[in-house]
Amino acid sequence: MGKILVAEDSLIVNQHIKHALESGSHEVVSVYSGKEAVKMASEQTPDLILMDIMMETNSDGIDAAFEIKQNLDIPIIFLTALTDEPTIEKAKFSLPYGYVVKPFNEAELLSNIDVALYKAQAEKKIKENSELFQAIINSIDKAIFLLDEEGIIRYTNSIVEHITARPFEQLMNQNINQVLDFKDYESGQTVNVVGKEEVSEFELLLDGNERIYGDFYSHNVSLDEEYTLFFFKDISERVRIREVNEEMKNRRLLSFIEGQEKERERIARDLHDGVGQIANMIKLAVKKGDSKEVLTDMLDQFLDEMRKVTDGLLPSLLSDFPIDVCIKKIVDQADKTSEIQFSFQAGDLPDLDMKLKVNIYRITQENISNIIKHSQANNASIQLYGFDDHIQMTIEDDGVGFEVGDYTMDTTHHGIQNILFRSQVLKAECNIDTQKGKGTFISLKIPIE
Repeated sequence: MGKILVAEDSLIVNQHIKHALESGSHEVVSVYSGKEAVKMASEQTPDLILMDIMMETNSDGIDAAFEIKQNLDIPIIFLTALTDEPTIEKAKFSLPYGYVVKPFNEAELLSNIDVALYKAQAEKKIKENSELFQAIINSIDKAIFLLDEEGIIRYTNSIVEHITARPFEQLMNQNINQVLDFKDYESGQTVNVVGKEEVSEFELLLDGNERIYGDFYSHNVSLDEEYTLFFFKDISERVRIREVNEEMKNRRLLSFIEGQEKERERIARDLHDGVGQIANMIKLAVKKGDSKEVLTDMLDQFLDEMRKVTDGLLPSLLSDFPIDVCIKKIVDQADKTSEIQFSFQAGDLPDLDMKLKVNIYRITQENISNIIKHSQANNASIQLYGFDDHIQMTIEDDGVGFEVGDYTMDTTHHGIQNILFRSQVLKAECNIDTQKGKGTFISLKIPIE
């Protein structure tokens, strides 16, 4: 049945109890003082202790019970011939499972012990379930609050303390809106979370002006009263990543706009310095009555200048030839005019629409320009191959390399930003593999729609 520790200083009573318990199929360990009871409880770990309240030793049963309770969770039943209120009141603080008054009959004793053992087993099971529940709740990556109908915090899990940097004691029995400052992420308005089923993306202001961002949702639960389980998930990292991406996107857009403005300035300058000057010369030649041959020569110069300008806007090659022919031309030109040895390979390329051709062409131009200006490379290669659903483009050099973040976040370096922007336009996967001193490898997987 169970192991019972009997602490009774009377030898006759002790043996009487032992006999009664053994007849009830219990294992019995007998001691005769409170000091022995403390020692044997630690060594034997009995299922229950039957403790005489007052023993003729320096340590009475109540003192021994307190000492045992401090270290061991063992149920105790007091044996007593004393019924005076001060003694009983003192004994209550050791949280006994009951009292057996001397003289007792065996049936009453066994009945009290059986009830105490059953109660102790039930409480142990409840405690184990509670500890398991607590472990499960604390393992959840969301802060959990149990709120009453007024929004008073009745329970939290350990994540709450981690997120809010406030101890459990400061939060318990406080209104959640008074101890935690929730604000709408977009408007900055204070949010009353009590009674709401779900709120996405709000700010939680902590001490020291620290902010975290979160989503929450709630469920109503009925226990002895109506409660709300409030779940809060910290999404600060997600929000910050999105903000960084948004900032990078805005910077790339700004860079692209600045690039367009510079392109307009270049076109205006080319028109003024080249086309405009020749047009003025033609006008003067007509007034002077120059010969047909002179005018024809001037018109040829005019057309050449116009062709240079229009090639800067949309190379005529792109309208007349496949993309690999167009790229080979600019690669060959870079190979001839720079100290870097450029190479180009292509294959299995389908007919592409003009949008794809222009963007692939411009990406190639940007990369060639970056390599010549910044890479200090000896060799560079560009590859362009077609597959069923995409174009695979790679650009590689053996130059000094760079740190990607230095260029993607710096508006003074437009080349990489323009490449990333055009990749977005094409819905392409763009990967840049580079380190300072180890060259650069850029790959683009461009979908064919």
